[in-house]
Amino acid sequence: MIESFKSWWSGHSAAERSLIAVLGLAIAIVFLWLAVWRPVTDGLEAGWARQGAALDRYGSVRAKVAVLKAAPARPVADRGAIEQVVSQTAGEAGFTLDRVGGQGAGRMSVSIASARTGPLLAWLSRIEAAGIAIQSISIVPGQTPGTVAVQAVFQDRAP
Repeated sequence: MIESFKSWWSGHSAAERSLIAVLGLAIAIVFLWLAVWRPVTDGLEAGWARQGAALDRYGSVRAKVAVLKAAPARPVADRGAIEQVVSQTAGEAGFTLDRVGGQGAGRMSVSIASARTGPLLAWLSRIEAAGIAIQSISIVPGQTPGTVAVQAVFQDRAP
């Protein structure tokens, strides 16, 4: 194979060989640009964009956590029964409690079939600020895109 290439190469004049070499170099440059350089730079740009979005979300979450930590908790004594607080705050937040069950004194379980994540987390933080602990919670993707289904058990922190 090398011998056949050598005979083919020597069969051309010096000007033709120069032209073939220049064309081969041009093809190699275009190949490297299209097959290597562009995919690598596109991947790096996409990675930097994802990192920037993740850092923005991280900063937003940290700011919300700081606000929640700085918020004064309402006294437990003047808030009412756990069932009343959970039902009232859920209604104020725009949630329909699909299932509510008592689990003894100071405990209750709720089920919400469809809720948006942001308002749901704000509602849960209001409940915790009222002195009600989240004993357990299950949040799974809902049937409608962008929503979640929730099952939670709340427990009163009052002595």
